[in-house]
Amino acid sequence: MRIEKTKFGSITIDGVTYKQDIYINVDGSITTRKKELSRPISKGHTVLGPLEIQLLLDQKPDTLVIGQGQRGILPMSEESKKLLEESKAILLMDKTPVVMHLLNTLFKEKAKVAAILHLTC
Repeated sequence: MRIEKTKFGSITIDGVTYKQDIYINVDGSITTRKKELSRPISKGHTVLGPLEIQLLLDQKPDTLVIGQGQRGILPMSEESKKLLEESKAILLMDKTPVVMHLLNTLFKEKAKVAAILHLTC
């Protein structure tokens, strides 16, 4: 798997362009982000809630990568932050264009990785 590029509102992986936030699962599959899991705790911008994080932690990744958007402003609930602190997974979190390069390195190394990638803000 290789992330080729990302810009506001899209990301291209192995020649396929996605126009919604995505999860990259430990098995390498890509699925649309389930924002409805976080909307009940959101006001305005959909925060990254604990149910979404748990969805990926349940896959038991060694590394969890969170792309916080093109400008890095994806909000996260306090409960989510606590869940991540208690997790055994290594956490890498930065702007989506930055984590794109980290993910490509992890993919080359065949690391057991999961990711949440926010494509706007």
